[in-house]
Parts: sequence; C-alpha cells; structure tokens
Amino acid sequence: MLIFALALAAPTALTEAHQRDISCVVEIAVLANAQKRGLVAGTDVQAQGRRWAGIVGDRIMFETGQPRELVAVAMNEAATARAARAGGGATLSTCTRQMNDELAIADAAEAPLPKPLTRK
Repeated sequence: MLIFALALAAPTALTEAHQRDISCVVEIAVLANAQKRGLVAGTDVQAQGRRWAGIVGDRIMFETGQPRELVAVAMNEAATARAARAGGGATLSTCTRQMNDELAIADAAEAPLPKPLTRK
C-alpha cells in the first residue's frame, strides 16, 4: 500500500504542453527585456510577464510534482536554447494571447465575490 502511494506521488516528466508553456515564458521574457532596453515598442509586458511566469511555474510544479528548482532549471535551459537560435520557438502572438488569457482567468478567480442582494 505504501509503495502504491509513493508511486502516485512520484514526480512526472514535463509534457509537451509544459515545454510549450516554458517556451512561451521565455519568449515573453525576451520581449520584456527588449522593451526594458527600449528596443521594442508596444504594450509593456514586464510586470505581467513576471506574474505569468510565476503562474506557469506553479502550475507545472503542481501538475508534475517537480520541485521549484527543477522547473527553474527547465526554464533556464529553454532560455539558453532560445539564445542559441536566431528565432523563437513559439510565436510571440500566441504566447502573448495565452499570457493575457491566463492572467484574466487568475484575476477573475482572485476577484472578490459580489455583495449579496437583500430582499425587501
């Protein structure tokens, strides 16, 4: 019984979806860095990108059982791989859309409940 419980609690490998999410976090970080240096105009993604990276990291840790340090290593390796090639792996528009969608969901989940209506 204990072995079965340990097998269920064992960390799992990163799926293709996790790797795609990490790639998107890297693309947003590259955009934020370019915006910080004044090389790219447009909607500032620095603060939102940092917040979204935390959401993605937490979700991957929860879904895989991997510790924070291993998820951080995966993100660093993705950034290193991104720096080694000229273009990005994921399209920036897709990543930006995903970030905005997930941040909107997080904002809605954190929003306070409306005040109850009273009957007169």
